[in-house]
Amino acid sequence: MTVRSMTPRLNTRRLLAGAATVAVLVAGAAIFVVTTQPRLAPWTLDPTDPRVSLEDVEREVARRHPVPDVAPAGLAEMLGRGQATLFDVRTQEEFDAGHLPGAIRIEPGSSAAEILSLHRDRLDDGPVVFYCAVGVRSSQMMTATLKQIAPHASAGVYNLRGGIFRWTADGRALVKGEGPGKAHHFDENWGQLLARTTRR
Repeated sequence: MTVRSMTPRLNTRRLLAGAATVAVLVAGAAIFVVTTQPRLAPWTLDPTDPRVSLEDVEREVARRHPVPDVAPAGLAEMLGRGQATLFDVRTQEEFDAGHLPGAIRIEPGSSAAEILSLHRDRLDDGPVVFYCAVGVRSSQMMTATLKQIAPHASAGVYNLRGGIFRWTADGRALVKGEGPGKAHHFDENWGQLLARTTRR
């Protein structure tokens, strides 16, 4: 009788122990899966890597910030018709080195309210195009402000694909004051990408 009464208890203990073991294994597997999944870094491309091209950067920008964009050739046509409003989303140093003709510099990180407060009257003069060195900062700004700015820009809001790097690589001119300008490299790492791109 003692043996019989203990048997269910032993079976229950075995079942509980087995369940606990399974739970531990499942939890361990889950932790393993989570820790072995590739993590998306803030930026996955190394501009110093000679295998990385401006085309790679353009694709990465479009993937991370899928906003409407325009190629340099399309922007050149807009400018030829005198129809585009250009916002340069770079530092003063970068802007002073060289910028697109007629561009208005706006501080990186400007809010939609700040842009509208200063430039609302320009937004309906034609397409509005944001640009920076390669398109990262300008597409980020578009992502943050497009919803508020788009209603005031009937001809559309765009990011310049490839930024000033692409514009320069395509052989188009920049201005510095009243004279010719050059593309600022942003930093030494991105300068390597710019040098590779413009050598082609």
